[in-house]
Amino acid sequence: MLKQMVSGKKVVDLAVSQAEVRVWPYGSVSVLLPLIFCGGLLAQIRNERSVEKPADPGCEDAVLVSTGGSFPKASKTLAIRWTGYSNFELAYDGEVILLDAYFDRGSEYPPLGFKAADIKIADVILIGHGHFDHMADAASVAARTGAVVVGAPLTTEKLMAQNVDGQHIRTVTGKGDEILEFRGFKIEPILGRHGQPPPSVTGPIDKALRSVTTPPTDDQAAESAAIRQRGVSDPRLITEGTITYLITFDNGFRLAYRDSGGAITDYETAAMKRVGRVDVALMATEASYLPALTTKRALEYMRTYKPDIFIPAHHDASYNGLWRATEPIFQALKDENPSIITISKTYREPICLETDNNISRRSPGSRARLP
Repeated sequence: MLKQMVSGKKVVDLAVSQAEVRVWPYGSVSVLLPLIFCGGLLAQIRNERSVEKPADPGCEDAVLVSTGGSFPKASKTLAIRWTGYSNFELAYDGEVILLDAYFDRGSEYPPLGFKAADIKIADVILIGHGHFDHMADAASVAARTGAVVVGAPLTTEKLMAQNVDGQHIRTVTGKGDEILEFRGFKIEPILGRHGQPPPSVTGPIDKALRSVTTPPTDDQAAESAAIRQRGVSDPRLITEGTITYLITFDNGFRLAYRDSGGAITDYETAAMKRVGRVDVALMATEASYLPALTTKRALEYMRTYKPDIFIPAHHDASYNGLWRATEPIFQALKDENPSIITISKTYREPICLETDNNISRRSPGSRARLP
């Protein structure tokens, strides 16, 4: 039961049944955020009446570190910010990892609050696959920041054609024996599969949308065509060009990232049998709209990666499109696994995780539970 609530600049702990939440001031609105000790391992229930907490812009401000924002004050705190579609920024111990690079989406889309040109800091860019809506801004961001860009052969071939310095490119197949080492973390690429939503579902829905929405102007159509040219259209991308990334930080905290809603591959199954499970899963929502289909795929991801925290991706859309509902997915995940923590934030809004309290340090069989 909630004990108390405050707003303004104070941060107050609230005891809620067996879990602990924290109030972070977010602009003029206080936002409830689960206090996550990785994987949701909750140390104890605190019943403090009112505790002043030092401000931490890295965990409060909706400003990307890559565009000039702050890192979290604690070096082992991971800040995750979603930036539309399957784009994320990970900020950890002085390093910035960008997951996908599609920022200048055009006037048909809701604004993200920044442009690709605003990104000045990035150490690594991981491209899940080479479709334009995953890599259109990778070349420009890599050239400006000097970041290492990682992707499948189809993706890196496109990057080289866009004059990205070959010394900054890492080509991976995801078929094993490819561990990329960086300061503070390592990356294991795993071959995934691109989503293939059934045309019998998406076709009629897309047709209906076109019948009730305003078609793009000539300028918008030209804008969209230019953006599409910066991506890959090769059909081999479905089976050869989609990479899932397993990121393991230096204290054992693990994060899995999958930017397309395709079926789990044998490579993913084998990798997770070896690794066991992850702390956080950033997983694309299948593009088939219907909860019966999107939840089925999300359950497949949960059963394979066994995350403590599930964060959806690729669920927003253009002004003329449909956002993919996350609530049915979250309900299905929790019905099967009441311990899982599901989080969905707005563009750039931070999620901060204390990575020192991670799966590798917990006692066997212990799991977190939220009310």
